[in-house]
Amino acid sequence: MLDIKKYTGNQTYLAVLLDALSHPARLLIVEHLAEYDECPAGKISEKLPLSKSTVSQHLTKLKEAGLITCSPYGICQHYKLEDERVIEAMETLQLFLKSVNAKKDHRKCCG
Repeated sequence: MLDIKKYTGNQTYLAVLLDALSHPARLLIVEHLAEYDECPAGKISEKLPLSKSTVSQHLTKLKEAGLITCSPYGICQHYKLEDERVIEAMETLQLFLKSVNAKKDHRKCCG
């Protein structure tokens, strides 16, 4: 079992974020939603070669990570990219990548 106390908030946050973005369909959904203020679920499904139920599972994963939100509109669900969360994710990922930059000087781990 994962001992969450051993990880920083940024590590935990990035793990959730990267897990949510770790599928090509979810990446396509995020790119699609970035083009629009909001989009009905049916239009998102049309962009993917997947069943509607599979697209729904991908949307749920992105919602759980806080990258998108969903609101009912009649009998449809409309999805929207959470711009502030995306900016926060981008900044956190940049900080992480900067901290592991391969160009920096390395110390010896053990004597």
